[in-house]
Amino acid sequence: EENEQARKCYKRMLKEAQLTLGNAELGLGRASLRCNDCQEGLEHFQAALEIRQRLLGENHPDVAEIFSFLGETYNKMQNYDDALVYLVQAMDIEEKTLPPNSINLAATYDTIGAIYMILNQYDVALIYYEKVLQIRQVALHADHPQIAAIYGSLGSLFEYKGDYSKALNYQEKSLEIAKKTRAATHTIVANAQESIRRLKAKIKQ
Repeated sequence: EENEQARKCYKRMLKEAQLTLGNAELGLGRASLRCNDCQEGLEHFQAALEIRQRLLGENHPDVAEIFSFLGETYNKMQNYDDALVYLVQAMDIEEKTLPPNSINLAATYDTIGAIYMILNQYDVALIYYEKVLQIRQVALHADHPQIAAIYGSLGSLFEYKGDYSKALNYQEKSLEIAKKTRAATHTIVANAQESIRRLKAKIKQ
C-alpha cells in the first residue's frame, strides 16, 4: 500500500515536471516570436505541443493554446495555409471546451477571419467576423476597444466588397467607440477618420 502511494506520488511529480517543461517550451517559443525568430519559435511550440498532447490529451484547452501560437507564427511568416490548419484545430477544441462567449474563442475567429481577408475570401472572412462581433457584444461592455476593432475590420471588409454604405456604417461605429476610449491623436482614431473620409468620397462618385 505504501509503495503504491509512493508510485502514485512520483508519477504525479513526473507529470507536473513534464508540464513545467512544456510551459518553458511555450515561453521560449513566445520569446522567440517577439524576437522575430519564427523558426525557433516553431520548434519550441512543437515541443510544447508534443508534451501537452501526451499528458493532457488531444482535446484540452491548453493544447488549443499551442495550436493558436503555431497558427500565429505561420501567419507571421505569411504561410497562410499552415496558419489556417493550426488555427482551425485550435478553434475545434475551443468550441468543444470553452464557453460559447469565450473571448479566447473570439480571438481565434478574429485571426482566421483576418487571414481570409488577406486571401481575398471576403464572404468566408465575414462569417468569422460576425462570430467575433456576436461574442464581444455579449462578453464585453458596449464601448470596449475590441468592439471598436471588429467594427473597423467589418468596415474594411465591406469596403473591399464594394458595399461602401455598410463599410461607412461600421467605420462610424468604430470611430464613436474609439473616441471614447482613445486619445484624439491615437492611430485607431486617425485610421477610422481616414476610412470615413475615403468612403464618403467613394459614395459621392
